[in-house]
Amino acid sequence: MTAPLISGDPPQDGRHARRHRTRDLAVDAVLDLLAEGVLRPTAQQVADRSGVSLRSIFRIFDDVETLRAAAAARQVTRVRHLYVDVVPTGPLEGRVHEVVTISSRLYEQIAPIRRAALRLAPESEALREQLARARAWLRSEVERVFASEVAASGASDLIEALELALSFEAWDRLRTAQGLSASRSAAVIERTIDALLRPS
Repeated sequence: MTAPLISGDPPQDGRHARRHRTRDLAVDAVLDLLAEGVLRPTAQQVADRSGVSLRSIFRIFDDVETLRAAAAARQVTRVRHLYVDVVPTGPLEGRVHEVVTISSRLYEQIAPIRRAALRLAPESEALREQLARARAWLRSEVERVFASEVAASGASDLIEALELALSFEAWDRLRTAQGLSASRSAAVIERTIDALLRPS
């Protein structure tokens, strides 16, 4: 037997589910357009891509910033499976290779949207916050995976150097400005990290 509604509960008529589905379609359309290089998708473009009416989009999202915040959150769920923890023990060479492999796989997946986020960040608090969280995760991984080497080195700026070498910005420069393949970019970063961590 179906339990009766508690007094005050909203009727389960599917409107809530439809609203969430409409919202997800619109947000996915924004991310798809950004991935294709459309830096500032218009409401009409989002409507055309998602199949959601303009009226519904304006009813769900209060403003552009609200839509960007939803898109940032959705992007996290799309790529969460690519964030893999590296075991912080074992030979240095193996740990370096694994960290670079994981980050390069992630960066290849998110590159178009990350570039758009970096360009739009000055005008969007939601994007700035998401980028800050991504950088904080990278730093925490560097500190965790290479803790023994960092401690042994005694260098006060080693964490910053490693974080820079593993950053999306470094990866993107190798892939775009220098025109290297993904495999060659990974090899360059591995060499850089290894040089930073090996005793001189």
